[in-house]
Amino acid sequence: MRIYYILMLLLSCLPGIAQNTPDSLQVNIDSIFNVYTRTNSPGVAVLIVKEGKVIFEKGYGIANLEYDVPVTPTTVFDIASVSKQFTGFAISTLIQEGKISPDDDIHKYLPDVPQFGKTITIRNLIHHTSGLRDWPATLHAAGWRWDEAFRYEDIMRMVQQQRELDFDPGSKYSYSNTGYNLLAAIVAKVSGKTFPEWIEEHIFKPLNMQSSQVSADYSKVIKNLAGSYYPSGNGYNKSNDALTAYGSSSIFTTVEDLSKWVIHFQQSLDQKDPVYVRMIETDTLNNKQKINYAYGLEVNNNSISHDGGWAGFRTIISNYPDQKIAIILLSNNSDFDPYSNTTAIKKLFIKTTPAPEQKREDLSALPTVNVDTLLLKKYTGSYQLGVGWYVTFTLENGQMMVQANGEDKFSTDVKSDTVLWVPAYHSSVTFRKDALKYRNIIAPRIIPVKVTPSELNQYAGTYYSTELETAYRFSVENGKLVAHHMRLGDFTFEPDFVTQERFSSNNGTIDFFKDKQKKIAGFRLTNGRIKNILFKKTVFTAL
Repeated sequence: MRIYYILMLLLSCLPGIAQNTPDSLQVNIDSIFNVYTRTNSPGVAVLIVKEGKVIFEKGYGIANLEYDVPVTPTTVFDIASVSKQFTGFAISTLIQEGKISPDDDIHKYLPDVPQFGKTITIRNLIHHTSGLRDWPATLHAAGWRWDEAFRYEDIMRMVQQQRELDFDPGSKYSYSNTGYNLLAAIVAKVSGKTFPEWIEEHIFKPLNMQSSQVSADYSKVIKNLAGSYYPSGNGYNKSNDALTAYGSSSIFTTVEDLSKWVIHFQQSLDQKDPVYVRMIETDTLNNKQKINYAYGLEVNNNSISHDGGWAGFRTIISNYPDQKIAIILLSNNSDFDPYSNTTAIKKLFIKTTPAPEQKREDLSALPTVNVDTLLLKKYTGSYQLGVGWYVTFTLENGQMMVQANGEDKFSTDVKSDTVLWVPAYHSSVTFRKDALKYRNIIAPRIIPVKVTPSELNQYAGTYYSTELETAYRFSVENGKLVAHHMRLGDFTFEPDFVTQERFSSNNGTIDFFKDKQKKIAGFRLTNGRIKNILFKKTVFTAL
């Protein structure tokens, strides 16, 4: 008995590993997910692997709100982009077999992809450096609504229609689901099997992952499948999951099945299996800048992970190879935060030295002073904090007010001749000559572009994209530029602060351009992971 206690004492002194008894682990994890134990809330399945064994698995909350079916470790979830690591495994396997090379031009296998005048390699697809447009934003811009079906075939047609790359291959990193859909197409082309068949044969069957499948038909019945939900008012609404984007997504599985994968993954890394070692190889851009994205995995100093999100599903697998720990979280609640919950679990196992606390300034207690209004007037105006991020100061009845674009207006307290305290931001603003400092940002003064309602009329008209095969009609309504789309409805574009021909909405940013006669000839649409899609002004004649 004495030896046992000495051993426990020694173990407790080992650096880096926190100690958990089974009972304390249960209590600690229950406390993390207590909010999901309600009988009227979607939930989460939790599983933890340590040193090759499952040491915790449990479900919290409800898998199906219509029938009050609880979440369990055998509940099936759409794991969304967590699926990419299985595509990465398939590509790494084909490389190991000598059937493909990461430096192969993708047109060797996929001749229907446009040439673009640039070489796109398999390596570019793997590491998100291809310049190919990301399909969710692209298809949405073409008229797909988020609550309807997105099919693999839609994505393939979209790629064939793309006219220009977002950037030269290898010059930038931009996460592109499309690249992984093309990797799935390469697997099928080289192997002679469909991608779902290949994954079933090489992963699911060998690892006895009996509840796992790659979805090629969203209407197919899946046993034990969790519903997909998002908060609405005091309850939840269903979120439609009609997606067959295999390669980038669309694997359905359980935490129990995924535990078999992560155990095998860790063992294979320990054994230096070249297929798995390659899977955690990152890459560099053309300018030698490093990126941390590998084969469907994000590789950081001490972790290998990937998260996913589609419809109401939020998922993550986080591996900590040095500690032989893996955490799997699958949720059917769109509000679920995979990273913060993973971090909370990680702290139970891995002791970390907290970074020195950085005390944030707090000038609220300092006395407010009276400053000459002529001086304050010099500070009024607009300042650019970042790309598309501006703040404007106004003097109203002797009170300095501040308003960022798209936000409410807030009052400020004058603390000195150059310093304002903004209670709403809990931060100060320090004015300099033709600039201000906000936290660690130096924001230059700018002169906002003014667009009068009469000037807006030049943008009215219909614009058509050959690439997307869709049209937007613009009109001026109540002094605003409004876009109309047959399927997406109406949405307002607000003028940019500094660029005359730029307007933004919740559906992206557009930059108008003119022809030689100085008349508006079209615009280019940018929205997140898609850049500069061309729309030309046109005239449609009624039949």
